[in-house]
Amino acid sequence: MDHQSKTRNPLLLFAGLTGIIVLSAYINILSPDSPFALAGFFVLVTFSIGTLCAYLLQNTRRATLIASSISVYLILRLLGLRHPLYALLLVASIVALEFLWRDNS
Repeated sequence: MDHQSKTRNPLLLFAGLTGIIVLSAYINILSPDSPFALAGFFVLVTFSIGTLCAYLLQNTRRATLIASSISVYLILRLLGLRHPLYALLLVASIVALEFLWRDNS
């Protein structure tokens, strides 16, 4: 009874590493004074973390949840919501979404 694991897609690894490189260049080039620069930052963070997590976990649903939760956490920090209960609420909502999506699939 041999169990063959799914092969990892190297394109996801390449896209994630490229996204991190582009994100670091983006941070060094643009100042975060406009909403468009901030939106670009969050899109790049979500893309980079999402593709790297999809490569490591081999599960697109969980990678999407992790990437979106990290982006939402950073947005909460940007808005000045630094109380630990906001992070706890975010974790609880992500766990609830995981259970909701796992039961439907």
